[in-house]
Amino acid sequence: MQMFAESVTLGIVLVSMACSANAGPVEDLSGILSNRQGSSSEDRRSDVKTLGVKTGCRGDTLESTVRITGVSGEMSGDTAVMTVSYSGSYTRQGWDIPCQKVSSNLGGVENRSVHGKYSFRVTGKAFQKPTITWGSVSEVGEVASPSHDANVFAVRAVQSAIASAF
Repeated sequence: MQMFAESVTLGIVLVSMACSANAGPVEDLSGILSNRQGSSSEDRRSDVKTLGVKTGCRGDTLESTVRITGVSGEMSGDTAVMTVSYSGSYTRQGWDIPCQKVSSNLGGVENRSVHGKYSFRVTGKAFQKPTITWGSVSEVGEVASPSHDANVFAVRAVQSAIASAF
């Protein structure tokens, strides 16, 4: 029932976005996005074979989970230009033969805090599905590089949280 209510609210928001440029749609989007959670994961393990027989696997599994902690935005015509703040966690788990987790004592686990700001646009026209234009990340941490896997997966998790609202 909550999902239905959010869909109805979002539809009203987008009709409002198409019809007027007041602060109402941004406030409505902020309410829908605030505290929303998202996650992203990837399995980078590959099979290890000896004489054609699978003997295990090697590689990593990566996962990030985030929560949207703040939302701001402004209207520009029928487009809401939005920025969300987020925080969460990232884990990279190493795997080795015979397809078991590598101990953290051996450097098999990387745990990081992730946080930052992510900007994007939502364009809504009456009687049409909203269009999300993904944007850019800023003010990232614990790792400063936006291209580090921790931040890449955090952004994917944020996008998942945002997309779940639509």
